Amino acid sequence: MVTDFSVVALLTMPIQTAMTSVYSLLPMPVSPPTWWMPLFWGVTGVSFCAIELFVRKYFGHKYKAIALFMGITALMMGAIVWQSMMVPELDWQIAYWVGLSLVSVLWLRPIFVKSRGAIAVPDATEAKTLSAILPGEVGRVLYEGSSWQAQCDIRDLAIAANQTVYVLRCEGNTLIVVPQQLFHA
Repeated sequence: MVTDFSVVALLTMPIQTAMTSVYSLLPMPVSPPTWWMPLFWGVTGVSFCAIELFVRKYFGHKYKAIALFMGITALMMGAIVWQSMMVPELDWQIAYWVGLSLVSVLWLRPIFVKSRGAIAVPDATEAKTLSAILPGEVGRVLYEGSSWQAQCDIRDLAIAANQTVYVLRCEGNTLIVVPQQLFHA
């Protein structure tokens, strides 16, 4: 007597044999996804996106969006694993993720992250030093009626207090200045 289970097994056996022979030709081992693989990639992706918040705060513009792109590629890996019937083993998945992350950081990141250069100071260019600006250190200047942090553009030059200086640019909240004597010497 043939049961329903044995009929299904007889019908699916050639398909399973063909699939295993096709997958044996691949250069990497594949297997059906387990329940934790998409969860692993989802948690990894969300973790890297959360790390981006701290990287921006503490490391500034230099490493901006690197962790974000790594998180997005991990979320993409999770979606791929979730939708796939057969997936590579975890070590191959990690290799694919590293490759995707590297490509996205090197190729896509420069497109989305604009380089923030120095801010030009268009209006008033003169300021008066309130305190001495020692070589390589920050002092105070009076610029447009407000007290600003200032640093000399020439790192080994000191500027005395109550001197007129020219403002070249603004980096963050620090003005980059040079003494007036450089232009009138």
